[in-house]
Amino acid sequence: MKKKYLSSLFYASMLLLVLAGCSSSNETKAEDPKEDQTEVATDTEKDDAEGSSEEKEEEEAYDDSDLVEAVETSPVYPEVNFQNINWFWGSPDRQSTGGIWVYTSETIPSGYESTVDWETKDLLLVQINDPKYIDHSMEFKALQKIDDDVVKIVVSLKPDDTKTDKEVARRYASVDKDELVGKKFLVETVEGDKVDVGLNVKTSEISGSEEE
Repeated sequence: MKKKYLSSLFYASMLLLVLAGCSSSNETKAEDPKEDQTEVATDTEKDDAEGSSEEKEEEEAYDDSDLVEAVETSPVYPEVNFQNINWFWGSPDRQSTGGIWVYTSETIPSGYESTVDWETKDLLLVQINDPKYIDHSMEFKALQKIDDDVVKIVVSLKPDDTKTDKEVARRYASVDKDELVGKKFLVETVEGDKVDVGLNVKTSEISGSEEE
C-alpha cells in the first residue's frame, strides 16, 4: 500500500514539473513580441534623431550673409495686347516733334483710314527725338499697366545700317479700342534705360529736313 502511495506521489510530482515547464515556456513566448516591439521602437527613434540632426546641420549651413542675398520676386504688371505695324508701301511722315500719340476712330489723321479696323482698334505712335537714336529701328516689346493711369512702353532700339537719312526712331502699333485712351506713358528700353521722347525737340533740327 505504501509503495502504491509513493508511486502515485511520484507521478503527481512529475505532472507538476511538466505543467510548470509548459507555463514557463508560454511566458517566455509571450514576452518575445514585447522585446521585438521595443527594438523596433528604438530603431525608429534613432532614425528620427539622425534625421533631425541632419536637418539642423542643413539649417545651420545658411548664415546671415546668405539671408541678406535672398532675392524677392520682381513685380508683375498686367499688359495691354498690341501688334507692331510695319509699313511696306511707304509710311506716314514723321511728326514735327517727338512724342506719344493715341489715335482713335474719332481722331483718324489723314492717310491713316485703312491702317487698322477703327471699330475695334486704336493706333499708338511713339516717336523718339533723341539724337543718339537717329537711324535706329524701334520695336514695342511690352505695354505694361504700372498704375491705374500710367502705362510703361518697353521698346527695343537697335542701330539700323540700312538707314542713312538721319531719321528719328519711331514705331506704330495697333491696340484694343480704348485701352490707352486717357493714359500717361513712360518709355523704357529692354535694358532698363529710361527714354526721353523729346517733346520739345524739333525733327527738322535733327534730320536737317525742312520743318513741316
